[in-house]
Amino acid sequence: MPSATRRLFAASVIGAALLAAGPVLGQMPGLAPAPTPSTAEVPGDLYRRETPSGAFFGYMRAASRQNWILAAEYLQWPKGARVPPGEVAKELKAVLDERFAGDLQRLSRSPLGDVNDGLSPDLERAGAIERGADSFDVLLVRTQPAEGPAVWLVSSQTLREVPAAFKDLTTPALDRIMPAALQRSVGGAFRLWQVLAFWALIPIAWLLARLLVAALLAAAHGVLARRSRDEGLAGSFVPFRGPLTLLAAVPLHIFAVARIGLPLLGRYNYGRISRLLVIAAIAWLLIRAIRFLTSRATLRLMASGATAASSLTIGRRVVQGAIVLAAVLTALASLGVNLTATLAGLGIGGIAVAFAAQKSLENLFGGVVVLTDKILNVGDVVRIGTVQGTVEDVTLYATRIRTLDRTVVSIPNGAMMTSEIENLSRRDKFWFRHVLGLRFETTRAQMQAVLAGCRERLAADPRVEPATLRVRFLKLNAYTLDVEVFAYLVVPDWTAFLAAQEELLLALMHVVESAGSGFAFPSQTTYLASEAAALEPGAPPPAAPRPPR
Repeated sequence: MPSATRRLFAASVIGAALLAAGPVLGQMPGLAPAPTPSTAEVPGDLYRRETPSGAFFGYMRAASRQNWILAAEYLQWPKGARVPPGEVAKELKAVLDERFAGDLQRLSRSPLGDVNDGLSPDLERAGAIERGADSFDVLLVRTQPAEGPAVWLVSSQTLREVPAAFKDLTTPALDRIMPAALQRSVGGAFRLWQVLAFWALIPIAWLLARLLVAALLAAAHGVLARRSRDEGLAGSFVPFRGPLTLLAAVPLHIFAVARIGLPLLGRYNYGRISRLLVIAAIAWLLIRAIRFLTSRATLRLMASGATAASSLTIGRRVVQGAIVLAAVLTALASLGVNLTATLAGLGIGGIAVAFAAQKSLENLFGGVVVLTDKILNVGDVVRIGTVQGTVEDVTLYATRIRTLDRTVVSIPNGAMMTSEIENLSRRDKFWFRHVLGLRFETTRAQMQAVLAGCRERLAADPRVEPATLRVRFLKLNAYTLDVEVFAYLVVPDWTAFLAAQEELLLALMHVVESAGSGFAFPSQTTYLASEAAALEPGAPPPAAPRPPR
């Protein structure tokens, strides 16, 4: 698989994970609000309050749109409260945006809540409001309305603490110094200056990360230049710039964004996207590291004459695929997807895919077998069925061969396993066998001279393997007296064999000519006898005419 194709595949997989976070993107600064992350809530309640997660995020979604009447539906109104519900909902959002601390990712998506949190079965802790010594928990309580299923609401116990916490809030320092034109609301959730600052910090963080990574790689280059004789080692670090820059830019951007005071729901969704980017950067870095290590190992194997370079190539692709799969699963887990159910579904779907893609799996395992058994390697000259040529690439699915006509033939690896593979590059010596067809007029002495001369000439050549040398008067053929010349030539390659064969054939022709014989060609002799000669007493009967040949 070409490197461009692998990058496209990895980008597609990571893009699919980001698409799964569609609700997340809708809550980023400058984008329209979108529904909250999908949960495992059971339909029934109009406001989807059957789970702690559904109730809390339902409130935050309504509050981000400044729909305070709807937001109040997620609150357990305290008995005897004199403040309008909408006012309490507004104060609660302000307190949550400024003082909330907690991991909303762990908020239960079960209708029963988290039964192992040490609280009452009807209570769920979402986080805390930090007020120094007066900090208090943000609790959700499970209640049973007159009609419909049980629902979760922000508890009245929490709401009683909200007015005092709201009075302690102060205007953030950045808000005080911003012009009034930049403090207008955008999308009901963010102020204009927050949106501008958020997007402006992205190129700034990237530039700072780029400079930091360049400095680190320059320092590494200096160290390696002093300690290593491999001049290309430092230059091979260039592919790591991209993933290292992304890995450094995300924390820098998080550090800066934390100072602009995003609302709670924006911080939550921004944190999820940040985790996705970190996962993508780590996967990208690991893929580049695997490629770097296998490339260097391949060069060393090729320099030493080893034949396992193709095995490293296919092993690299398998490991890179596993890294992408692990990154996707980790990204899904960070989005709150239940991996147990997902993996179970993948197992069932995998069986269906296995039946539907039998040929693809056959080709995949065929490629593994071809490389692990070292049947052939890139650069070998092979003959597979009627195809002969040089192996250019062995992928997970097919073997590509450059033929003598300079065309490229792709043979599925599944078909390779059922075909006869003749590896011409694995020959340790070359077979030299020819049959010399001498004329029938060759005498016994001439034949002996030819046999002796051929043996002497071949035995004197250092390229001929003595143990396999054989020159024999083979048979009386229809038109020729056949002499078989058999030997193995120990030469490095096919080109050297052709040169040696040409030299030896010319020498054998000289031997035949020196012995006074020659090479025969198909011919026939016709004998004619007169009628008178045929009637002479004692004369042999005339020969029957030979049938035409």
